[in-house]
Amino acid sequence: MYVSRNMRRVALAACVLALAACVRPPEPVGLTVIIAKNHTATGGGAGIQSMEVDLAMQDGNSTFDAIYRVTRDGRMRIDIIDHGTRIYTEAYDGHAGWDQGKDGHAPFPDPHGDALWHGTQFPGNIFGLDDMQKNGHTLQYMGRETLAGVDYYVIKLTLSDGFETYRYLNPQSWLMERGRDFRAFHPAMDPKKTWVETQWSDFRSVDGVMRSFSSVNVDLVSGKQLASQRVTAYKINPVFDPAIFVAPAAPAYIPAK
Repeated sequence: MYVSRNMRRVALAACVLALAACVRPPEPVGLTVIIAKNHTATGGGAGIQSMEVDLAMQDGNSTFDAIYRVTRDGRMRIDIIDHGTRIYTEAYDGHAGWDQGKDGHAPFPDPHGDALWHGTQFPGNIFGLDDMQKNGHTLQYMGRETLAGVDYYVIKLTLSDGFETYRYLNPQSWLMERGRDFRAFHPAMDPKKTWVETQWSDFRSVDGVMRSFSSVNVDLVSGKQLASQRVTAYKINPVFDPAIFVAPAAPAYIPAK
């Protein structure tokens, strides 16, 4: 049977389209499906009331350990440890941030406490993506973006205070592998803002929830790696003394004799 050249072209085009449909996963039907897929993949965060994370960190040329504690009501504290000794603390008591240097130094207000609070709210920490709208934040599906060969689903997250950040979900695992936001990485030292990308990897199950054990922060403008974090231990629902999130009283002044 004779088949015209045009018919062969049409048939070839149909085959190419069919193959492309097989290679690329089907587009989810709206934001609700993306959130549900991510919840299934991660276990969400509904059962997590508190969390403690031990970290080995590199920031610039400095390496140190840290203990990060966070609660579902938005309190947090991170202690920076150098050779077993606490050298610095940043905390958010649920209303404002405070910092403290080495033991004996008086605590002082942290003018960037909003950044500390943001960390308590982000999905993949104590909360899941499915908690965002319940917590008063806004999610918006932004479409697809291919990075390093992965055709990510992109979600814009606007926190209740107006801070905007983006999350990139892998279409195969439905895990959040990248985050991007425009901010100062170390606002106390340099207020200049840039696009910071966080890359999460090494996902493992911890008491039924998937959490990343490795992350890297990159300045997208310069391409420079800013910092990296490696989790050495997770504790889910530890009991905290509420006092650890409250700035301690300044040490009493003792006049010299």
